[in-house]
Amino acid sequence: INDRVGLPRPLRVPGMNRFSGVMADGTSDALSGVSWQGKRVVVFGMGAFAVENVRTALESGASHVTVVARRLGTICPKMIDYLNFVKPWDEQYRHDPLTNIKQMKCWRDCYIKSGAVAPEVWPGKVKHDGHTISVSDIWFVAHHLGKMCTKVGTLESMVEGGCVLSDGSFLPADIVVGCIGFTRNTTFCEQLTGRTEVMHSNYLDKNMMYLADAEIDETAFNSFFGSSVLEYAKFYTNTYVQAFERPDALGSILWGAAVKRTPVSLRKWTQYIAVAQELIEKDTTMRGLAADQVRERTKHFYRTMSPEAFLEVNRLEWEELHERLNGSPVSKDKQLPYLFGAAPTWCAPPSEVLG
Repeated sequence: INDRVGLPRPLRVPGMNRFSGVMADGTSDALSGVSWQGKRVVVFGMGAFAVENVRTALESGASHVTVVARRLGTICPKMIDYLNFVKPWDEQYRHDPLTNIKQMKCWRDCYIKSGAVAPEVWPGKVKHDGHTISVSDIWFVAHHLGKMCTKVGTLESMVEGGCVLSDGSFLPADIVVGCIGFTRNTTFCEQLTGRTEVMHSNYLDKNMMYLADAEIDETAFNSFFGSSVLEYAKFYTNTYVQAFERPDALGSILWGAAVKRTPVSLRKWTQYIAVAQELIEKDTTMRGLAADQVRERTKHFYRTMSPEAFLEVNRLEWEELHERLNGSPVSKDKQLPYLFGAAPTWCAPPSEVLG
């Protein structure tokens, strides 16, 4: 279950009937028949759906895309996301601080060199609370080529030729896309179970677990789950089996009187990450299951595409993006430099991972 994403919030403002172009929400294939070629596009919002609509517009030939949001979301190059899964972990499931610094420098340089605007919370925080981190290389290449820009603001009204923002400025547009978020889908759990609170362990009661995505708060990605809901689900599925078989050993951590509770509508990733860490620290079997999960996942990544192979493919895609967006070849000296050439050295050698 994903209780973080419910019904999409529609983008509705005065003057929509006067707009001469196309205006639609960026969900449910509402724009599937639209021709983007040569169009000026304005996307409102900066979450994952907004970033996907930006990609669709640019890859389909839009002349320019402007993203307008109340606050700037965090965009992550593909290599950064990959590294979060394959870099070595210590016994507390933390990455090496030195390579983290190198990685963050490359990420920051992507923003600086491309001209993209970093989120307002940097460098103190990686992202705004409540936001996710979207993965996109095209975001940085498009900024570098002058094919897109970002602006802080909200939509006030529509006129025939485009958008009037809350600060009174005007954005000409042929296509306007609304991606301004979703309502929380927390009522399903309440309707299904009659419970309004959940423990930080995901348990509603003994042997009764509510396994669902939650709000991605600030430190959510600092765990061996990485950015994957599936990895979280794997671990807690194993937790459920172990607790069912060994309730005396794990019950106090998972559904005991001291386990913290929260309203279902206020669930956050860091709540169940903290309980996972407690399980790993206090129970040998759970520690072994976590280690097995990370080891097998890392092997899978290496067998599918080792850091060296991922680097070469990602570098090639990065270079090809310039030609695709520009509509003609872009010489190397005019391209946004690829900044992750050293990334494989931050990872274990394949012989160590695969044996």
